[in-house]
Amino acid sequence: MQHPLPYQMQVINQVLYVRLFGVWSSAVVSKVMQQLPELISPIEHQPWAALVDMRDWIMPTMEALSGFDQIYQWCLAHNQTHEATVCKLEMQRRLVADVSSYDQASQLYTASIDKAVSWLNQKGFTFELPSVG
Repeated sequence: MQHPLPYQMQVINQVLYVRLFGVWSSAVVSKVMQQLPELISPIEHQPWAALVDMRDWIMPTMEALSGFDQIYQWCLAHNQTHEATVCKLEMQRRLVADVSSYDQASQLYTASIDKAVSWLNQKGFTFELPSVG
């Protein structure tokens, strides 16, 4: 399945749902940083969570790595309290763990999208993922 952008982002209740695809360059990170403030503005005044699906993501370029820290710092500064990250590869989990400052109580790494949704629901973030046609 070809995607016009190497990501999809949408807010569902108090959850930012992000799917990553392909390889991320620094230009992709810049585009995400441009879109985040508008997307998050309706929910940033109370705690919110993110569900990040990396199963179809290859990785960032070396130049894009520093941008990942920028994204995580921005989200934390704008009231993100929890994140469930769905990884296919251990290297993806390590990359996120290295640039995010979440602890085990507020961050889940899993290979199961259902487990990620269930964990966020248990943390008080009630939502359902959109149907994938």
